[in-house]
This record gives sequence, structure tokens and C-alpha cells, in this order.
Amino acid sequence: MFNPLIITLFAIWFFLVVLKRVRMKSGDLDTLFFVLALGSRIVFGEIQAYHVETWILDGALYAGLAYSLLFFSVNQLFDRDQGLVRYEKLSKEHKQVLVSHESLRKRFISLIELLKEGLIFRNYDGSLFVTEPFLTMTGHTENELDDTEHEARVHPEDREIVKTTLKKLSRRHPRYQMTYRYKKDSSYIWLKERGILVFYENRKMIISLVQCIDVKTHPVSEVDVLNTLKFNDAFYEALQEINRRRTPYHLVFFELSNIPLINAQYGRDLGDLMMGEFLNKMTYHFLKDDRSLFRIGGIRFAMIVRDERKYEILERALKYGGNLLNFEMHFGRVQETVFPHFGIQKITVFEEPIDEVVKRSNQALDIAKSEESPDNYFKIT
Repeated sequence: MFNPLIITLFAIWFFLVVLKRVRMKSGDLDTLFFVLALGSRIVFGEIQAYHVETWILDGALYAGLAYSLLFFSVNQLFDRDQGLVRYEKLSKEHKQVLVSHESLRKRFISLIELLKEGLIFRNYDGSLFVTEPFLTMTGHTENELDDTEHEARVHPEDREIVKTTLKKLSRRHPRYQMTYRYKKDSSYIWLKERGILVFYENRKMIISLVQCIDVKTHPVSEVDVLNTLKFNDAFYEALQEINRRRTPYHLVFFELSNIPLINAQYGRDLGDLMMGEFLNKMTYHFLKDDRSLFRIGGIRFAMIVRDERKYEILERALKYGGNLLNFEMHFGRVQETVFPHFGIQKITVFEEPIDEVVKRSNQALDIAKSEESPDNYFKIT
């Protein structure tokens, strides 16, 4: 009934239209034109429902097919050129991203090499990557570790603290700081670690900065304040200089009385760490810098407080208590409090011999330490 040529042309046209819709998403003008032409040819020509010159319909049908073929070819050529342009643009952007990524990588590596502290990168799968300073301070030989190997080196009493601290990290609380003992060779050293939890492609990673605070093995530590403190000679020179300027000041002697007990229980290293923490706090709150802080000997120290406002803060802390002077320190599982005693005098007479001034300050401190003293300080008025 239907002309095979018409059926073949229709199949070709339909294939081109479908391909064009899927790949090019062109307009519907050619489709509408051809459907009308084909429908008219079938209805009026083949079925002969109405008497119409079929050559007119055939001409319209062939014209529609030619239009579709021509439009398809032109669009294909145009799209190919546009595709090449888009490909070249994307290729250029990709190269720029690679160059930027490589530059950032080199800068990051250079920054790591400048750090004296060690770095730990904890991956989501439990593997660790550590930098050279960490290897030096801990005795490891490989940059790549697993979590089990690292945890085995942590002191048994501190392992639970380390695990709990890392487990508590979240998006709301990504930062942490902890101090723990770590085995190097046959003994333990103290490590101070602070870090941050980061997310990359929905995977967790912890980046940590590690500092050895064992004064015997890694001098760059918070215990530096003990190593660099000036002793008697510098102390006397400082008093003579301030007397020449005739500037009133407060001379504060203090002693960390329970450090010997801490040394006996945990070792001298921990005692030094606690003294370092306490001295840093004293410097931060009551002095402008550590040049006015001196070690008289052992666990006895002296401060020259020139700023009256700083002294008022110290006096309020002594009278009303609080954690400004007595605060709990955490080193791994160890939790201890340093208990200081203070002997204080205000210097307004500058002709008096320095030895006499120092002697009175020592006497004031001894009175504060005595059992008869109701407070942990004594002030000479």
C-alpha cells in the first residue's frame, strides 16, 4: 500500500532527527515541516481520502528531507568547531590548575622543611606520615608509620588520654592540644602535640605539630625559660641599674614548694616542665618579658615588677585566690598543681645596699613558707 521509497526516506529522516535531538538539541522547525509533509502525502496521496496532486506532496516531502539533511550537516560541522574551541579552553584551564597546584605543593614542602617541630599527618585509614624532625626526636627511621606502631610507643598510662583526645575531634571542635610520654630507645621523652581535624573529599585527616619538651634531648622547648634565666650576677646588676634610675619597683621572691615532691614521684623532667609552664604564666601576667625574671637557685626565683598595674593584679590574685597562681597542669595522665609561696617588698629607698634588699626578700619568703603563716605570701611594709 505504501511506497517503499517513502518508508525508507521516513526511516532515514527519523534516525537523523533522533540523533540530532540527543546530540545537538536543535529547534523543531525542520521536524514540524517534515511531519506535515509526510502526513499530507500519506493521507491525501496513498489513502486517497481527497483528490490532491501527489507530486506536490512528494515535492514537499523531498524538500523537507533535504532541509533536514542540510541542517544536520551544518550543525554537525558547527558543533565540531565549537567542541574544538571548548576543548582548547578546558585544556588551557587544566594546565593552569596543574601549574598552580605544583606551585602550592612546592611552597608547602618548603614550609615543612623550615619547621623545627615535627609534623604528623594522620590519614583516615590509620596510616601516618611523619617529617624528619619527628624522626630525629623520637628515633623512628621511616616516614610512614601505622597507628598501631605509633600507639605502642606512647606510655601505657597516657594512651587512653591520647586516644580519647583524638576521638573527641569533630567539625565543631576540630582543634586539640595534649602532652604525653613517648618511648625513644629505652626511655621516655615528653611530647607536646597540637593539631587540627580537616576534611578532604568527605574523609578525615588530622594534621599535628609535635614538639619535644624534654630539655636534655630537644632544647627548643618551653623549658627554655629555665635554661635562659639569669642567675645572681645578672640579678644584682639589674637591681643596681634600676636603683640608679631611682624608679620605685616591687621585688617579688617566690618558691615552687612542692616541686621536690613532684620530682620524687614522676622524675625531674616533669618537675622542670611544670616549673617552665608556671614561669611562662608569671611572665605573661606580671612582666613585660623574661628579662625581669631571675633564678636565685633551685626552685627559688625572683621578679622585678616595675609596672604598678601588674603588681596590683598579682596582689589581688594573692588575696582572693583563683587559678592565676595555683592552676592544675596536665601532662599525659599526670595532673598536678604547683603551690608557690611569695615574699614581697616595695623598694622606694635606693641608697640601701643591694645585699640588704635581697636578704629581706629572702626572709619574707621564708616567713610565707613557715607553718605559722596563714597565707602563702608575706609582704614587708
